[in-house]
Amino acid sequence: MEYVKVCGLKIYNDIQLSINHGATAVGFIYDVLESPRNLGESKINMLIKNIPKDIKTVLVFKPKNIIKIRKVVNKINTNLYQIHGNFDNKELEKIPENLKKRIIVATKLNRRNINSVFNLINQFQDRFFAFLIDNSEGHGKVLDFDIVQEILKNRGKARIILAGGINIENVTDIVKKLNPYGIDVSSSLEIEKGVKDPYKITQFLDKVNYLKQKLIM
Repeated sequence: MEYVKVCGLKIYNDIQLSINHGATAVGFIYDVLESPRNLGESKINMLIKNIPKDIKTVLVFKPKNIIKIRKVVNKINTNLYQIHGNFDNKELEKIPENLKKRIIVATKLNRRNINSVFNLINQFQDRFFAFLIDNSEGHGKVLDFDIVQEILKNRGKARIILAGGINIENVTDIVKKLNPYGIDVSSSLEIEKGVKDPYKITQFLDKVNYLKQKLIM
């Protein structure tokens, strides 16, 4: 598991704490006004200035169209862009190949849409940086292991990142049973909505690092 992201970060102390305890990526919510974790352009640009180059910075937003993606990329220069929205495959195909390599396509997954998710991953494989399976979007809803396993078995060359209800109680099962390319956590590390808890960040990431070491061994 190469990718461990703490998302919805708002202050530098939480960013530094996450990095110190093994996060490989840090995420910022942009232009999602209903989110308690939302930040403006200037604040994000200020925060990413001092983040080490070996840590991936990720902008998370909900673009309405491909034009919006291009505009955001020109304003905020993070390593990766995680896009949430109802894009069909034809629209995604229009994104330039060099930009695709910096995009994480987020998609919800359930029994009703599993075939469309298969089609999405099969069509693009490793042309996008990764695909994020998320039924939660910051609300803590738990992943359906059975459905996720079907996706992971048929992912081809695609990187799969899991999000949604991942916490210190279930992360062991997620890492051992699913072993995805990465995990993405936000609400489970908060003391209240939009406010990270340093203790929860520390405990969670230390446990993930322990699990990763066990997998290597």
